[in-house]
Amino acid sequence: MRRLLGITGCCLLGTASAWADPKLPGVFSDHMVLQRDMPAPVWGEAAPGEKITVKFRNQEKSATADDQGKWRVNLDPLTAGGPDKLVVSGSKTLEIDDVLVGEVWLGAGQSNMAMLLREYTKGDPELAALAEAGPYSRIRLIGVPRSPWQVQVSGRWHVADKANA
Repeated sequence: MRRLLGITGCCLLGTASAWADPKLPGVFSDHMVLQRDMPAPVWGEAAPGEKITVKFRNQEKSATADDQGKWRVNLDPLTAGGPDKLVVSGSKTLEIDDVLVGEVWLGAGQSNMAMLLREYTKGDPELAALAEAGPYSRIRLIGVPRSPWQVQVSGRWHVADKANA
């Protein structure tokens, strides 16, 4: 019985420490783009009461996780450029590399938006050359899994190249 209680206690401790590490949603990944010229929100989860610090370029903002473990900071409006590194620190430090600031365009609602550029090139030599020219290091893509019930973006950012443009 003691052995079973010890194993259960270790499992519970492992779960608690995993909860304590700061976490970011999937939309915060290497190669991401932040919208320029407006406040940029950064949010995630951590242990309730944990202080989280976000550093980007010359800005440093802090927040404390609420009793649900949720936190958010707003970076001041950013000028276009990059790449830069976004650093989120708490009990653990998370680094997101190759972050650009620029225009973020969202496209939704049409099934053909999921098609790759190379699928549109039939019979058009200029478009075919464009599809083969990549990578386009200043263009970033994020695909969001199709789900009518999904609340959070879970995709990851990618540099536009021949494989995913």
